[in-house]
Amino acid sequence: MGAPHAGLRGAPPLVPALAPPPLPPDRIYPAGHPEIAVRFAALHDGLRLRLLSAGPETGRPVLLLHGWGASAYSYRWQIPALAAAGHRVIAAELPGHGLSDKPEALDAYTRPAMTAALAELLDVLDLRDALVAGVSMGGGIALGLAVTHHPRVGRVALVNPVGLAPVRFTTVAQLVSPLALRDYASYVVAKPLVSWFLHLAYADPARVTDDDVEQYWATAAQPGFGAALVACLHRFSWAPYAERELSGIRVPALLVVGTRDHLITGCEGRAAAVPGIEIVRVDGGHAVNEERPAEVNAALLALARE
Repeated sequence: MGAPHAGLRGAPPLVPALAPPPLPPDRIYPAGHPEIAVRFAALHDGLRLRLLSAGPETGRPVLLLHGWGASAYSYRWQIPALAAAGHRVIAAELPGHGLSDKPEALDAYTRPAMTAALAELLDVLDLRDALVAGVSMGGGIALGLAVTHHPRVGRVALVNPVGLAPVRFTTVAQLVSPLALRDYASYVVAKPLVSWFLHLAYADPARVTDDDVEQYWATAAQPGFGAALVACLHRFSWAPYAERELSGIRVPALLVVGTRDHLITGCEGRAAAVPGIEIVRVDGGHAVNEERPAEVNAALLALARE
């Protein structure tokens, strides 16, 4: 692991000594799922990204990108479904997230830098004609790969994505979590707050299980996570792409809209600029792929078969 990426400097311990501990690394997803392999891929600058993979090596590749504050666990319902259909599935944990490295440099969390890192990952893994699917911020990165015409991207699936419509509450969140305090952010990434955010992302909070909260908190408890989250909040561009950029997309595209998503609304209007995009509406919230996996999986599988 490259030294600059090992962890954000000065990041304090996340969990107070007397608090119940989060899950240890050997119980973090995909623990208990031997059909899902775990590896780390190193990029040219030493940044290591944690990857979960399943399905036959010869299958059409599907690269899954999670959202801000999440991890590959958010694709726990998509990985087995896509693999069972014969696809080579890879769920990548973004820089600063999950068990991937957490760069110290703030520039690592800009939209161009995050998109470039995933573009390089496509090259490192030698993926060809890949379906790149992203939720929320991951959708913004998938959209960026399509806008820049990455030659390894064969189609894109955007689930409540950043990049088509403004993201609500980002200005307030930046005020509440100023960049100057990023090294102390881990103090507030406590289990109750993680649980609150997760319940907020669902249209039906009753669908969130205790196991879900434990898994999300386990990755939130990693050193440097809170600081990376704040850096990403301030440096990643949450603004929509221009219509002229969207109109230049030349690969098949799918937009999945959670009809009760209160974080990102209005995606359908801007999506009309993407040539031939298919729009699927699902009764769910921002984390609709977790909340309504059967409907989302059907849409992804249909696009993957094109």
